[in-house]
Amino acid sequence: MSKRFYTIYYRLKFLGIIKFENKSSIEKRFSIKTFNFKNSKLKVYLKQGASIQHDVIIQGSGKLEVGENSFIGSFSTIGVNSKIVIGKNVMIAQNVSIRDSDHRFDNPTLPMIQQGIVTGNVIIENNVWIGYGAVITKGVTVGQGSIIAANAVVTKDVPKNAIMGGVPAKILKYRDEQN
Repeated sequence: MSKRFYTIYYRLKFLGIIKFENKSSIEKRFSIKTFNFKNSKLKVYLKQGASIQHDVIIQGSGKLEVGENSFIGSFSTIGVNSKIVIGKNVMIAQNVSIRDSDHRFDNPTLPMIQQGIVTGNVIIENNVWIGYGAVITKGVTVGQGSIIAANAVVTKDVPKNAIMGGVPAKILKYRDEQN
């Protein structure tokens, strides 16, 4: 079946959760898993030309905004209990994990599963490329024009035009540097 068919199907299936603008699309086997956190309701906004490829999971209770002409690659997971904003012309490769929350663990006398979560907004600015298998954690801003290498784990803000890689990710160089 066509991408258009799946886009219409998911528009109807997730009515009230997803808002589509013109030319935005979703491919097959897309799923949404809503969580009840602080009486919030999951909301997803796909701006003009935004695309979600097949087998993507969006879960949580927050707000996700995918900017114009941006796409989320297959098998990626977006966990949003607060807010995640993806700018314009952002390329998110396959198997990427972006999460705006983490489990609390500060009380050693209480089971971790009972301690709740802590959240921090994630902002991915315009013209960013996030490589295969990368992880973006809570509270991070990825600066405009930056590149996140495959399998990097980003735990701190990324400056404009930085190329980041590693676990945890560090600046490898800047895009405007000469080789």
